[in-house]
Amino acid sequence: MISVIVPVYNCETYIKKCIQSILAQSYKDFELLLIDDGSKDASGVICDEFSKKDERVKVIHKANAGAGK
Repeated sequence: MISVIVPVYNCETYIKKCIQSILAQSYKDFELLLIDDGSKDASGVICDEFSKKDERVKVIHKANAGAGK
């Protein structure tokens, strides 16, 4: 199994399409880790919705720590 890690920060316009694209891959033995770095828009909520629908999706919410922290 592999892990696909996607950083998420204020990207509600694009995150749904990104997640759908990853989940649609022919290779299915992976986990998708969505790291919500304190988004102020609906990005975190969208990620949570996907995690409820697909057990491969895991969401981690954390306070924004700035670039590279």
